[in-house]
Amino acid sequence: MRFGAHVSSSGGISNAIDRGQALGCDSIQVFTHNPRTWKPINHKPEEIAAFREKAAAAGIRPMVSHGLYLMNLGALDKEVPTGPPAKGVTRNIYRASVESLTQHLQIGEELGLDGVVLHVGSSKGSTTDEAIARIGAGIAEALDAVPGTCSIYLENTAGAGDTIGRTFEQLRAVADAAGHPDRVGFCLDTQHMFASGFPIHEEGGIDTVLASFDDIVGLDKLKCLHLNDSKTELGSNRDRHENIGDGLIGDDGFRRILGHPALQDLPVILEVPGSGDGPDEANMAHVRLLHAEGLALRK
Repeated sequence: MRFGAHVSSSGGISNAIDRGQALGCDSIQVFTHNPRTWKPINHKPEEIAAFREKAAAAGIRPMVSHGLYLMNLGALDKEVPTGPPAKGVTRNIYRASVESLTQHLQIGEELGLDGVVLHVGSSKGSTTDEAIARIGAGIAEALDAVPGTCSIYLENTAGAGDTIGRTFEQLRAVADAAGHPDRVGFCLDTQHMFASGFPIHEEGGIDTVLASFDDIVGLDKLKCLHLNDSKTELGSNRDRHENIGDGLIGDDGFRRILGHPALQDLPVILEVPGSGDGPDEANMAHVRLLHAEGLALRK
């Protein structure tokens, strides 16, 4: 396993490599854009070059970015109000999402990233099938616009509201709609699986879940694992991350997960709160210990 973390890129994208090294990361995840605004960051050429040079020197790989929280490729393709009615400000969320995903792929190519982890979207205002068709079309448009090797990794959701991606069948349907099988992969999040009702913490649970994923999607398409404990109960459909071992998946659950043979070649990215500033050395050390113990249990 290539253990990593979501690290800050504040002060310049190359700083993310320094922060990853300080945590002992083998791989990293970054925001290449401010996740809460549509406006892209203009990364300076020297920062992009420094990012690539530092990553190569440190042997940090694979590297991924995470898409904006604002993106929703399942949104209706029309203008909608985005502010107080009196101001009359509107935005086409679907078109803005396609544009943003294209920008993520472009900077991903420049930085040498392996992929962009994408929250698939929400079907609010239409049927699930209609939303999946729009999502697939938007992904295909972005990939067509940016040739290269930077891929899109569809992430499973915790299952709240009208979100798409709470089941493996939905994830597969989105990938099928997008085409580009060489550049569309998947990222599984442990907290999201747990919140969606997958009993990955139980004895034999992760084995059953991954067997199902393999049947429906294919384990060869799994490119990244987000490792997060859960503050909320099994099947809660609430996205609430907790530090490893401090939540309801627990140490025993993570020993079972981290010891699974099918996951050993993946980048494993921590998205935990730490002490308030995100993943920290304590969580990294704890995960490595649980991994070793999980492997021993499998033997």
